[in-house]
Amino acid sequence: MQACWRLGFPGWRIAARLGFPIKIKIGISHDTEAGVYFATSEAIGLAVESESLDGLLKEIHAAIPILLEVAHSSIHKPKADIRFYDDFVAA
Repeated sequence: MQACWRLGFPGWRIAARLGFPIKIKIGISHDTEAGVYFATSEAIGLAVESESLDGLLKEIHAAIPILLEVAHSSIHKPKADIRFYDDFVAA
């Protein structure tokens, strides 16, 4: 298992410079009325949408390097390992 840091946690910039993976939490939702999926992340200012999940993943992969370069120039050659987690809680 490889160590990694979440963007914004103490020491994440040092870890990024040393080549450790940095986790970015991205929320993905589906707007049934508009018929689109959208992804947001306050950590990097991400806001993208697409009609399909495959399209949304392409949008996320395209946007992450640009947003990281603009906001956090210390991270070079970002890689995306996108995993879906079910965080829904029934009330």
